[in-house]
Formats: sequence, structure tokens, C-alpha cells
Amino acid sequence: MLSNFRKYLNPLNNQGFRTHKEDMHKFFCSELSIKAKEEMFGTVPRVDVWLLLEYRQAWAEKAFQSCNIAENVKKHLSNYLESTPNSRLQLIKRHDRSSDLIKFYLGDSDEIEPRLFEFTLSNYEDLLEFDIPKILNDSSFLRKDPLILVCAHGTHDTCCGKFGVPVYMEALKYESGFMAWQCTHLGGHRFAANILCLPHGIYYGRVRESDADDLIKEYQSQRIYLENYRGRSCYSNEVQAAEYFLRMQTGIKEISAFRLKETKNKDSDNSMIEFLSPTNGKTHLVHIQTDKKAISNFTSCKDKDKSPIAQYRLVDYNEI
Repeated sequence: MLSNFRKYLNPLNNQGFRTHKEDMHKFFCSELSIKAKEEMFGTVPRVDVWLLLEYRQAWAEKAFQSCNIAENVKKHLSNYLESTPNSRLQLIKRHDRSSDLIKFYLGDSDEIEPRLFEFTLSNYEDLLEFDIPKILNDSSFLRKDPLILVCAHGTHDTCCGKFGVPVYMEALKYESGFMAWQCTHLGGHRFAANILCLPHGIYYGRVRESDADDLIKEYQSQRIYLENYRGRSCYSNEVQAAEYFLRMQTGIKEISAFRLKETKNKDSDNSMIEFLSPTNGKTHLVHIQTDKKAISNFTSCKDKDKSPIAQYRLVDYNEI
């Protein structure tokens, strides 16, 4: 049955098939990242507020800027994004949507109390009436079940279409208690396929079809799937890396097991990150070192030059 959905998907050329030009592509950035043994933790963009807008037409490379939504609506949303630090908009679509109504979600990836709001629009102009800050300070329109977003934005980066579409199709098989969507560029296409779990803002990378079931089950159980973990969007990159090391050291995977307490930068390369365990009041001290030029590689399939890529190393860990 899933084979009939390909015409609705957004892979490499938006039709479900590779072009000859794409077959001759000189490299896949995701394969180069694996070859370079690049670690994924600490690579998530900082996002606190998510705007997810359904758009079923084909996505151009710059999807939101190029879409056929009225300019006054795009300006309204862009004004909010520009005035709100750590906010981000994703276009989303599904394989099976036949309704004329449009889904719109707001996500608040707060570390302690993440929330997700759901709306159904008659048209995009309905968004002109939305007071997003007011909605985020209210408890109306809350959605109980999470969303699983898979980046399948093949026109932005080849790897996202190549690896994202099969993972999205696989996620559909386990769709119970959550809803799966394709989405536009999430950041870090060299880690395709990328998955975003909302409302927590948890990122996973290098996901393959064989990972989908276990990853989704762990998230539904409020646990981190460490094998493909990139980090949480509510944290800075250094804190993401420290949290990963903390979980590896302790073996604790529950999402709510730790809270960020304090970040101390010893110098430009060394940070001491303190986490609190709410269950027993203990503090966890994680000393990490950042090597800002650990790897030189292509970060996108369209790159012409290599870029320096930071990597993180655990220096010391203590529990007090």
C-alpha cells in the first residue's frame, strides 16, 4: 500500500525518482560525515518555539520564501520569527491529506514543560488573526499526542530526500499515539535522515528504516534513544554535548531525569556544565572540551569547499 504514496512524497526531485544529474552527483555529504567519523551530539540548532505549517505543494530549495502563500501572511509570520529569538518555521506535509483544511502547530520546547498546540485553518489568511505570544501563554488548544517530523526536503539537500523519504514511510507503519509528517530543512543534512520529536525538541540523525520502531517506542516511553541522539533544541551545542556524555556515563535515558543548572566557561575551549537530578537533588558536573576545527569536511551536498566542524570531548565527570 505504501508504494502508492510515492506521488505525494517530497524526495530528490519531488516526483519520487532520481534524475540522471542526481545519479551523477559527486558525493553525498552524509556519507562523507560517516567516513570522517564525525560525532552527531552537540549539533542541534537552538530552537525554543516551533511554527509548523502544512503546505502540500512541492517545496523549492527555499521553501517558505518561495511558496504560494499570500505575501501578507508570510510577512506576518516572518515578523514574529524576526522578533522572537530561537524561533523556527517548518513547512510540513503528509501523504494522505485530502481535506481542504490546513493544519498549523505551535511547539514550545521548554526543558521542563514542553507543550504542543494544534489548530485547523480554513485558509492561510486565518493566521493573520493569530497572536502567537498570547497563545503560548494560554492552555487552550493543547495537543496531547506528539509529532514525529522527518526531514524529506530533497531540493534543499540531496541526502534529505535520499534518506528521509524511506524513514518517513517506515514511521507511518508505527503511527499510533503520534502523527508523522514530512518537513522542510531541519539543519544538519549531513546527518540525514533527521528526525525531530515534538514537543520536546529532540533531534535524531542518521536514522534508517531499521531504527524507526525502536526510536519511536523510546520517545513514546519518554526516553532518549542514544544510538542516534543529536541533542535537544532547548540547549546550546555545548550543553547538548554535555548532556549526551552525562547520559552515557550514567546510563539514564529518561527525558526528565536531568535539568540544566549552570554553565561555566573556563576558557574558549573548556566548559563545566552542571545538571540537577530532580529525583534525588544531586548535581552532575560535566567538563567538556571543544575542538572547533576537529574535522574539515563538506557540510552539504551543494558545498564547493570544506568547512571546519567542531567536536566535543569529555574531560571529566563527577556526581556530588
